[in-house]
Amino acid sequence: MRLRYFLILVGLLPQLSFAALDLTPRFIDTFADGITFHRLYFSDGEKKFVLSLNRETEVTAEGNGALFRFTKLKEAKFLLSRSRLSPSDVFEGAALERYREGAKRLMPARGVTILEEVLNPLPINGWKSFRLTLSGEVNGQKYLQSVTFVNLNDSDQVVLVTIAPERSFPEAADRSFQIFRTWQEMLPGDERPATSN
Repeated sequence: MRLRYFLILVGLLPQLSFAALDLTPRFIDTFADGITFHRLYFSDGEKKFVLSLNRETEVTAEGNGALFRFTKLKEAKFLLSRSRLSPSDVFEGAALERYREGAKRLMPARGVTILEEVLNPLPINGWKSFRLTLSGEVNGQKYLQSVTFVNLNDSDQVVLVTIAPERSFPEAADRSFQIFRTWQEMLPGDERPATSN
């Protein structure tokens, strides 16, 4: 009898809510207003979240996330990945030190210092966020890096990392922000695969 209940439970597992946000970049062609769009998306179970890219942005899988490169900013990179921390680690008090240490570990440079901290730099979609801007030296050149922790919901926190030489960092940071601010859920009615005639 217990084996039967166990098998029923195992049979139900795929239907239960064990979905986790998967930041492996995937693409889908959609058709709207007579135009075909090649869209980047990430999945969370049955949900799809899309981002808009321009032709000067390339994206590849990197670790547990997506790495964006800008064709006109050769040394700049933007990484979107799952955070090792969680939304329960609030952006205040003692938890701030964990975020500071985590941000420093993400910068592949020597002499890393924190230049700025900003609470809620992404005031959209009801997100809570915390951004740190750091500086450091890579091969004798000054680099800047922004590390932004974003609580997408009560269970998913992502980290956005933009790094570039100091001279091109403002443009790289702006482009990274413009990409991520397009994050939106693709509703079932929006997903209309292009058909060939």
